[in-house]
Amino acid sequence: MPFLRSIQKRYTTAVAVLSLLFTVLGGVSLDLAIRYRVEDRVFFDAEQVAALWSAQVRNGTLPRTAPVSGTVDLVQLVDARGRVVDASPAATGRPPLSDFRPGPDDRLQRRVECGPGERCVLLMANRVSPAPDAPVVYAGTAEPPLLATHHLEYLIAGAALLIVLSGGRLMWWIIGRALRPAEQQCRLASVTSHELRTPIAGLRLQLEEALLHPDHVDPRDTIRGALSATGRLEAIVQDLLTMTRLRGGQPAPHEPIDLGALVTEEVKAHPGRTPVEVRTTGDVWVHGSRVQLVRLVNNLLSNARRHAATGVTVQVGSAGGQAVVTVTDDGNGIAPDDRERVFDRFTRLDEGRRRDAGGTGLGLAISRDIARAHRGALRIEDSPRGARFVLRVPLMHRNAMGGLPPTPEPSRKILKKSGRGVDTGSSRSRSE
Repeated sequence: MPFLRSIQKRYTTAVAVLSLLFTVLGGVSLDLAIRYRVEDRVFFDAEQVAALWSAQVRNGTLPRTAPVSGTVDLVQLVDARGRVVDASPAATGRPPLSDFRPGPDDRLQRRVECGPGERCVLLMANRVSPAPDAPVVYAGTAEPPLLATHHLEYLIAGAALLIVLSGGRLMWWIIGRALRPAEQQCRLASVTSHELRTPIAGLRLQLEEALLHPDHVDPRDTIRGALSATGRLEAIVQDLLTMTRLRGGQPAPHEPIDLGALVTEEVKAHPGRTPVEVRTTGDVWVHGSRVQLVRLVNNLLSNARRHAATGVTVQVGSAGGQAVVTVTDDGNGIAPDDRERVFDRFTRLDEGRRRDAGGTGLGLAISRDIARAHRGALRIEDSPRGARFVLRVPLMHRNAMGGLPPTPEPSRKILKKSGRGVDTGSSRSRSE
């Protein structure tokens, strides 16, 4: 729906903008924190070295005996006239690291000295004593690459961009998932209103014609037509209520069910003109709703009988820890492109409309919902002839079968119903 899609876009954009704002603020704070931490560590080491050199100068010993830290390699002792008296190996032969002289009342200060074409130097300036001619010890090191370049900013910006994009994509998915039920309801309301409009319009036309032309209209025909349209409306409403209960997650009573026996009973209970052959292998037990599974089986049987040329075959067995029910007819089959579409609500193929104009188009959609409610699947698979519907649901664990009789040795049951009576199966056509 365009309206819901616009809501998704607006919310995702708003979240992305807020995420970008907070990410930028967080990135800037992180950058400053890292820079401060690195600089503070360098200044701390430089302060220790400068203090050691100053102490030895005050004691009259040679500064060369003072240690030099691995991170602080630039150390100089500069007199009051700006001459380098002594220096560490890395600072030997260089001009004074700084011309700044701390005051007598604040003899230890941090400095950042930057020369043209050179990396800046982080150093501590330590005035040896308050005397006017006291020398100054400068200790420090060249600015670390992390601070001298913008690599840190690039890294943080890349991480921030990745976070914003990932967050936006995740939010798009979350909002879309949250709006999906509302979108489905809107689509269902639109499609349902369209499907209900046809029988209502036909019913209205028949009644108006009976009122306007009472002498030319047979009342019995009008009543029959009205009842037919009313029946179709009732079937659509009942199917919609069933789908609502299934998709709304309303629980249904579950019990152990022998699928082979259930299918056999349903074939016997609803004989039709089209013969149905039932083949069962062993006892296939599942845990599910008998009412829903009966509805599913009847939908598949009615659909297969409607489209079969000579007969229908139903196979009940198990494979891979699942119960498998296969319903195959020998009709014209379903094109591969339509095999998923037939499970959509109110979708009816041309052949289905021709064979049964009064169907609701919801039978197969309800059948798939029932399969999913039983943690299974219903799909159409390849068949040499006709259409083959395959239902798969989890087998019931033997330990959970309680007092049920033990599973006998694999057997084979075949039931054929020639059926001379009137087909009382569901009148719904293939729907996707």
